[in-house]
Amino acid sequence: MTALHLVGLRETRRADRSMHRWALIAAAAAMAVLLAAPHAAHAAGFPDALKRVDYGLRKNPARVSQFALDSCRKRRDFAVKLYESRDMDRAEQSLEFCFNLLKISKTSTKPTKKADSSLQKIQAQAAREIEQALDLTPNTEEGLAIYRGCASCHKPEGCGLGNGSVPQLAGQHRTVLIKQLADIRAGNRDNPMMLPHASVEAIGGAQAVADVAGYIDTLEINVGNGKGFGRDLELGERLYGENCARCHGAKGEGDAEKHVPRIQAQHYKYLVRQFRWIRDGKRRNANAEMVTQIEGFEDSEAKAVLDYVSRLEPPAELQAPAGWRNPDFADQGKE
Repeated sequence: MTALHLVGLRETRRADRSMHRWALIAAAAAMAVLLAAPHAAHAAGFPDALKRVDYGLRKNPARVSQFALDSCRKRRDFAVKLYESRDMDRAEQSLEFCFNLLKISKTSTKPTKKADSSLQKIQAQAAREIEQALDLTPNTEEGLAIYRGCASCHKPEGCGLGNGSVPQLAGQHRTVLIKQLADIRAGNRDNPMMLPHASVEAIGGAQAVADVAGYIDTLEINVGNGKGFGRDLELGERLYGENCARCHGAKGEGDAEKHVPRIQAQHYKYLVRQFRWIRDGKRRNANAEMVTQIEGFEDSEAKAVLDYVSRLEPPAELQAPAGWRNPDFADQGKE
């Protein structure tokens, strides 16, 4: 075979290999298009699905336990990792757990006009009762009779429970008590444990609200409330001054005229729970300005500021003496 023939043969083989290589590339590209098409459809819907899950985690419409919410958050974070690695089917399957758990829609997170209208009616009903009760003169004797039904949870002294399951009510501003009671009765604040005992059927109308709020307002405040761990009080004090003092007062005294609650000597664990509900949008009657103010707080910052708040004390004239027992309940247990 001549040198010329050898050169020609090598050129032919090189051309064949080149054509074969380009054929493989073209086939791979075609396969990539076929594989990417369904993934692209998945990818387009995943961010919206993630938004719906995040909305559900904030609102918790099914009112599932904290443990279940934590499981959903883990599934949500795992779904994001799968999405970033382009494993779309498994990413969607991971989110499916949250959709089912929270019982949220897969099509929309926006409240309907009907829901908006219903909420407006609820808020209007609460506002009417607040206005009526504030205009009434409280009868503290009647208020005591009503409060006897509250004392099994809130205690005769109004001191609540240190574990945070029941707040301290003693010394709370009458205006704040009236607003919160009216909101619970109208459905503007969810409290399924308290509602049966505070409803119109249980205690009466606006006069009853005025009476029981007037009585609670006279109770002295227990400063032996549940407190935090005391680890970041300096940070807590700074955060309180920067974010809370303008409304709640330098010493947590609140503002009766503006319906801002007294938070002095409130139980730490109760403060933590309410803070999270307000920050995460679970308290329907929360002050919108406060929601905006605290929405960026990390849990560690919230615990620091609320630990500091739990140590704020009311003036001496509002404090209950150590070991004080409500004399209005002295007759109980003697029968």
